[in-house]
Amino acid sequence: MKRHLHAIDMVHHNPGDAPLDTIFSNPDTLRAHGFTGQAFKHINTVARFEASAPGVFPGNDEERRWLATFTAERDAEIQAAKSSGLNVFYHVDLFVLPKAIVERHRDEICDPATGRISLLRPKTLDLHRELFAEIFTRWPEIDGLVVRVGETYLLDTPHHTGNGAVDYGSGCEEMQEQFVRLLDFLRAEICVRHNRWLIHRTWDTHPDRFHASAEFYLSVTDRVEPHPKLIFSVKHTQFDFHRFTPVNPCLGQGHHPQILEVQCQREYEGKGAYPNYIVRGLLEGFRELPNDHGIRTFFDSPQCAGLYTWSRGGGWYGPVVNRESEFWCRLNFAVLAELIADPEAPESALFSRACRSRFGMSREDGEVMRRIALLSEEAVLRGKLCSAYDSQNDRVPEYPTNQWMRDDNLHGYDKLALVFKKLIELGALDETLAEKERAAGIWLEMREACDGLSSGFPRALREEIVAGVEYGLRLFRAIAEAWKLLAAAYVGWQAGEIAGADKARVRASLENFRAAWTDYLSLHRTHPKAASLYRGVGWHWPRQSPAPGLIASVEEIESLLDKR
Repeated sequence: MKRHLHAIDMVHHNPGDAPLDTIFSNPDTLRAHGFTGQAFKHINTVARFEASAPGVFPGNDEERRWLATFTAERDAEIQAAKSSGLNVFYHVDLFVLPKAIVERHRDEICDPATGRISLLRPKTLDLHRELFAEIFTRWPEIDGLVVRVGETYLLDTPHHTGNGAVDYGSGCEEMQEQFVRLLDFLRAEICVRHNRWLIHRTWDTHPDRFHASAEFYLSVTDRVEPHPKLIFSVKHTQFDFHRFTPVNPCLGQGHHPQILEVQCQREYEGKGAYPNYIVRGLLEGFRELPNDHGIRTFFDSPQCAGLYTWSRGGGWYGPVVNRESEFWCRLNFAVLAELIADPEAPESALFSRACRSRFGMSREDGEVMRRIALLSEEAVLRGKLCSAYDSQNDRVPEYPTNQWMRDDNLHGYDKLALVFKKLIELGALDETLAEKERAAGIWLEMREACDGLSSGFPRALREEIVAGVEYGLRLFRAIAEAWKLLAAAYVGWQAGEIAGADKARVRASLENFRAAWTDYLSLHRTHPKAASLYRGVGWHWPRQSPAPGLIASVEEIESLLDKR
């Protein structure tokens, strides 16, 4: 393949949290891997709107201090990226504006019925026209914007407010009309007026909308005039970055270039805390979907404009991986870098090159890493998900295994009761528990494989690799025991107590889980640089209390066992 491909990376820091400690924040890291661009966030929130509303924002000392600090941070990251020879992109959520500006123009930009900033109000696009002009005048070094519609997280921008630019509560045709209107405006302002790249993310979580429906995608994009600097960004999965999720049918469709989104630390699968190699499945198809042939052919299509990776970030909370324990994120990133350099090479060759050129491994050590990487693909699938349950789902979106693991949260009966009920109906409960046992066994194989690394293998890198494998082994042992415990209690649960004949089995399973969980919680005693641990509580929005999760279910079982 001779044509130029973009290779853009973004570290997606958790909204409202401290920035991630990662080598990928350094633009020299991206440049050394052959990447062409670096994406950051929130440049739109430094606009002051002095042309139309002088003195309104910032309007007090607190806003002035915040804006000065935030602006200086943008100055520094732009300068660093440009010094490394990278193109600079900014990820922008629409619509997000200063609270003071919204209050000043409320009647002109907000829907009177809902209070939301509306694409259809007369002043909304005028303000964004001013916003883009201010940004590109203040920072002519910015090469383009990555625009997202539908999610507006404001935890890092306390003086702003906003909402999605398209009303997802409206009908299909109305949504399409809104997308076309928005894209025509963005194309005219960003691409034509300011000669910058516009990368529009199609992301949403609906099977019949922009991101996942080829019909919807084409009904919108076919009505938008192409431009050399207009690209659509599409996730490689039809839903979010889950297993048991088909390839996105929008890839390779339409008349516009597309850039492929890939997470190097899968937010639903440990975030790099343990081995989770994804590039083989990405290119050739993940093994749980028999008709999945991967996205290799996309790189041969005329629509392919390159790759947009999230080297780090995605989701919320932990597990938190720092620069001393992010090998598994680096491995996925390094192989993808080799893909950009040589899109036609076999995946196995890309892997070998990455091990050799990026980590200095010998051929023999590379083969050991290959074994660990391929084992991880199966171990994560079997340990986290449930083949019998998830293979029954024939629609997208559908959260695999009812989303019982998310970020660093482990749910209990609040998510798994539905799964157990279905498995019992299918007669597949024992098969599933055996699958969890098999996953733990695969992690043990991976630990044994680590012993095959040569004596010359770098000590620090060995410890990083071993720590990740040990993390996975202890976690998924505890998960296997948790499933056995919760399933046994669920089956024996009658009228508010566990049936007497089942109590001994459940009690033994409880002791096994507690031992495995205690072993997992002690990981940092022997591997202090390992990622932060999962929590036995349910997922929750930031600044809200955790939902009851795995440990609450275990304690409930224990109380039932103590009933007389």
